[in-house]
Amino acid sequence: MAIDGEPKDGDFVRYIENLTRAGGAARGRVEAERVDAGQLSEPFPTPARKPAAAAPAGQEDPAADSLARRARQRKIGIILTIGGVLAGWAAARIVFQVLRSPQFDLDELMPAAFLVFFAVMLFKAAAGARNPRRPPLAKLPPLKTSAYRKDGSA
Repeated sequence: MAIDGEPKDGDFVRYIENLTRAGGAARGRVEAERVDAGQLSEPFPTPARKPAAAAPAGQEDPAADSLARRARQRKIGIILTIGGVLAGWAAARIVFQVLRSPQFDLDELMPAAFLVFFAVMLFKAAAGARNPRRPPLAKLPPLKTSAYRKDGSA
């Protein structure tokens, strides 16, 4: 026996979906606000909202950037900065170790040079992750195949 307000067949999922979608728009669709003259309580109407599809496909509106996204980018930037500091510290340790040794060989500095390059790249990536003003790079168009062949055969 169903309690008042429950579905008689026990299908709660369909019941809840019908309650949430009763008279409303489809999922994910934002309805434009309807303003009747009798409903206005303010002396002037509020400005109309921009349509949801204002940004081109594949690009996000920079004003709609959420706080969670910014926080995630900051965390990524902090992690990359810490990685850059560790790589730089390891490079400095290798350089000082090589310079203190009695026989100096330039080949022993190559790991330090790699670590310095790696640290610089990590610092640049961290700066890019923390900078919210720069938009992400646009997607590249698909590659086109060439009909030209060096061997001359078709």
